[in-house]
Amino acid sequence: MQKIEVISALTESKDVIDFLQRRGVVEISEHEKMEGMSCFDTAVNISQLEKMKSTAEHAKEVLSFYAPQKGSLIDSFKPPRQIELKEYLDKEDEADSTLGLCYSILDLEKRITDSKAEIIRLETANASLSVWEKLDVPFKNSQTKYTTVLIGTFPDMQTEASLKEKLAELVPEIEALDAEVVYSSDVQSCAAVMCLKSDAQTVLEALRSFGFVKPSELLDITPKEAAQKNLERIEKLKAKLEKYEEKLKALGDRTPKIGFLIDFLTMRIDKYEALKNVSVTENILYLSGYIPQKYAEKTAKSLEEKYSCAVSVSEPDESEDVPVLLSNNSFASPVEGITEMYSLPGKHDIDPNAIMGFFYYVFFGMMFSDAGYGLLMVIATLIVLLKAKPQGQKRKTVLMYLYCGISTMFWGIMFGSFFGDAINIIRVNYLHLPEMRLYVWLNPQGDDLMTTMLFCFLFGIIHLFVGVGIKGYMEWREGDKFGAIADTLSIYMAVGGAAPICAGMIIEMPSAITNIAKYVALAGVVLIILTAGRASKGIFAKLGAGLYALYNTISGYLSDILSYSRLLALGLVTGIIGSVVNMMGTLPQNMVLKTVLFIVVFVFGHTVNFGINVIGAYVHTNRLQYVEFFSRFYEGGGNAFNPLKVNSKTFQFKEETNNG
Repeated sequence: MQKIEVISALTESKDVIDFLQRRGVVEISEHEKMEGMSCFDTAVNISQLEKMKSTAEHAKEVLSFYAPQKGSLIDSFKPPRQIELKEYLDKEDEADSTLGLCYSILDLEKRITDSKAEIIRLETANASLSVWEKLDVPFKNSQTKYTTVLIGTFPDMQTEASLKEKLAELVPEIEALDAEVVYSSDVQSCAAVMCLKSDAQTVLEALRSFGFVKPSELLDITPKEAAQKNLERIEKLKAKLEKYEEKLKALGDRTPKIGFLIDFLTMRIDKYEALKNVSVTENILYLSGYIPQKYAEKTAKSLEEKYSCAVSVSEPDESEDVPVLLSNNSFASPVEGITEMYSLPGKHDIDPNAIMGFFYYVFFGMMFSDAGYGLLMVIATLIVLLKAKPQGQKRKTVLMYLYCGISTMFWGIMFGSFFGDAINIIRVNYLHLPEMRLYVWLNPQGDDLMTTMLFCFLFGIIHLFVGVGIKGYMEWREGDKFGAIADTLSIYMAVGGAAPICAGMIIEMPSAITNIAKYVALAGVVLIILTAGRASKGIFAKLGAGLYALYNTISGYLSDILSYSRLLALGLVTGIIGSVVNMMGTLPQNMVLKTVLFIVVFVFGHTVNFGINVIGAYVHTNRLQYVEFFSRFYEGGGNAFNPLKVNSKTFQFKEETNNG
């Protein structure tokens, strides 16, 4: 990574920034402001652009719901369409009209939402009115010159007889009244009580004494008429809803335009964010940042040829926090994302991906270890690579699963698993042939279980030793040659010597090997005690630190090596579940029924088994890298290289661009 500084005429500053964004290889960083210079205040611009972007994204979501775009899974891996700068500038002129379209879409969505809410309200109102269907007078103005009708509900079951009896007890002096119950249930009764106007208040108080409540909404028409009016209103609203939805569906072909607008606004936001780190005077613009070495010369030359500017490229100072950009070949680059999820390399770290990639693919394959599943992964990833031709991180992800699939096929062949024991199931049940040996090397589900586990531990020790070796290399590079030899050799001798002794507890080991291993392990222990505490002062402090380091080595490496038993455990789970699925499909005796059931159970069972165990293999392979491998040498803490670039999902520039 190199440092780049650019001074240009202020009149060409927009063109310079746009060029850098299209090129996508320069991270514009903060710098110390020189006297007489100021910086741009772009907060208001960014806020406005983010509101516009939010509007466009919301509009796109609305269109995707009412007019979803057709496309296959493979299409999602295809790179964005390439456009020339002229086409981009033409589309840029349409941004305002497209934003207006977005507001129109959101207005239609609001009308749909309001209409649906009104329909729900009217349907709820009709549900409430349904209990008043038999009432033939309106709630409001239900009176004559001398009489009035009290309409309301009771919280329990009432009948005409029960109402009249209670009123006779409560207001015996009033005889001119009548009651009618239009609806009754265990939890509610609806009634109308007629009496003289002069007695209305007395009767109302009597009714309230046992739960009478007037309706909250007083209709000036009968409930039946009100319900009919609501139904007519609902029909009109549904017609409007259909009209609004048809309008939105008709706008489905505008989705690409809105997608372009979102990307255009994203570019503008990114540009204004970068401008915060730019210094200006009345006549010039100054910026500094970082650029990968392979792009530096060409970018500097293009800037000076196209614009009135001066460009300086130099090596950054040791004190600078230089951003990290990983650069690996096609075998190691697919696992860069795995490392980035943990942490990017720090200033004194090495890029671990070239070494980690090999172990990652091997361990993933051992955990998944079914040749049939691996074959499916290889076929699927090759189809995506050949048909979609993905770029960037998508291509790396597909390649990672391609290599993992190849490794899964290899270990499936070694351990004899092809969709479980599907080969033998078909031979025995359909071809009436005897079972055959499926495994090439070991049979973890049979007699070779313990042997397989020991090999898993061996691979784990190799993995850990590589991490220790990298740590030793880093110490040697920093000038601590004694520490590099002592720390590395002591671990190799202590752990490497103890390994055959521990293995002898499970399988028979030659006595000559175990005898040699004892002395090697003892020498490693002594070396740890004598050298691990060398930084401490005083003989006893050095000895104490050495003993403590020995304890940490024993406990730490024991638990870490045991962690590699997951290589066996997950591989067994994949194979055993696959075999159980096959067995379930062949339970019926009738051949026709057996065949049908086998096909159904095979497809469903292996799909579930594949989905569960591919996730398990991914998670636990990551864990072995993060916890066991990286802990030996890796510090991390690097900042990702974040250039000003074209963050677009819908297009990429043909010329003068790296497109991030």
